[in-house]
Amino acid sequence: MVHRQETRSQRKGAVGRSLSILAALCVVPWLAAADWPQWRGPHRNGTTDDAAPLRWSATEGVLWKAELPGQGISNPVVVGDRVMVTSADGHQQADLHVVCLDRDSGGELWHRKLWGTAPTLYHAQKSSMASPSPCSDGEHVFAFFAAGDVFCLDLDGNLVWHRSLAAQFGEFENRFAASSSPVLYKDSLIVQCDHYGESYVIALDKKTGRERWKADRPQAWLSWSSPQLVEAQGGKTELVVCGSHKVEAYDADTGEHLWRLSGMERECIPTPIASGGRLFVVSGPKGRNMRVRPGGRGDIDQTHVEWSVVRGSPFVPSGIVVGDYYYLVDDAGIATCLRTADGERVWQKRLGGAFTASPVAAGDRVYFVNEEGETIVVWAGKDEYVELARNRIDEPVFASPAISSGRFFLRTARNLYCVGVPPSSGPRP
Repeated sequence: MVHRQETRSQRKGAVGRSLSILAALCVVPWLAAADWPQWRGPHRNGTTDDAAPLRWSATEGVLWKAELPGQGISNPVVVGDRVMVTSADGHQQADLHVVCLDRDSGGELWHRKLWGTAPTLYHAQKSSMASPSPCSDGEHVFAFFAAGDVFCLDLDGNLVWHRSLAAQFGEFENRFAASSSPVLYKDSLIVQCDHYGESYVIALDKKTGRERWKADRPQAWLSWSSPQLVEAQGGKTELVVCGSHKVEAYDADTGEHLWRLSGMERECIPTPIASGGRLFVVSGPKGRNMRVRPGGRGDIDQTHVEWSVVRGSPFVPSGIVVGDYYYLVDDAGIATCLRTADGERVWQKRLGGAFTASPVAAGDRVYFVNEEGETIVVWAGKDEYVELARNRIDEPVFASPAISSGRFFLRTARNLYCVGVPPSSGPRP
């Protein structure tokens, strides 16, 4: 077993382009610009300024392939030369795993085997105790599991603290387990816990696991969505969460309830997107897509919704904003591009296959991955659909991919692939 020690200055790396406000909120200063440290990447919206390969197959362009234990749909997180991923197996998936691989070789650096307090129901393919994605502050990795447990490990795999939310507040009660991925804010790790039992959102001290604040969420029965951070006018950071029939915001520092917005479906899965000082929220299937201005108080139905359309709404995959365009793919494989300014449809295209994974983007390329393991690469920023490549791994994929240091990390049902074909330098079509 190999252990690697690295200094904070080594992890910091070269300074890239200035980060957006949201990235500054979510990522601490010593994370390198090329890291993918949490659910949906450095900005928590699926985008990165890093490069990514354009073409590959199961036999070409794969730098390495590593078999993973058990089952999971969490996306891998990348910090420096480490790739960390969670999974679960054993009776009722009570055996939990955090695995750390070398980014360049795929070799195992460490494998921490943990325990689940209260394993619950899960979908045989599309969820597990390892549905939530871990996150990292560059010194630790934080893993939340649907068994109701939160673990903090250092980057050498040593356990720093463990907190059983299930033991204190009750086990999760829904048919597909918990999938909400925690978010780091300042010195807090924030976890959304919506289910048939007593729902709540909680902020834990990232150094100790102690409770900083807890906000109860009555009548929030079902949500597999993940919390989002957005800075509102006046500099206040809002924590935005989607739940049954509504979107709500809390003061990220105190947990004070700020505003609510109705119009969501009963079951919420996509994570809201923060882009350009606005929120893009969706709830489906056949639910509403809305652009929302943060910073409200109380009921904001009539005051802060800038547009609302029923068009292209997915049930599971989250959307993505690249420039002035908002991209969605529904579970049946129909991709839709809307203008961020007014919600008008730019194009719609059937990609083929079913979709669970959320799209990611590197520069002007959007990557859509279907359940058959095919990745469709689309040229972003165009007023028409322009397909650049189709790449097949031919293994089932339900987890969202990650991008770091010019590599594309794709988690299949059993393996983690690292694809490293250099991006095409030729002319665009």
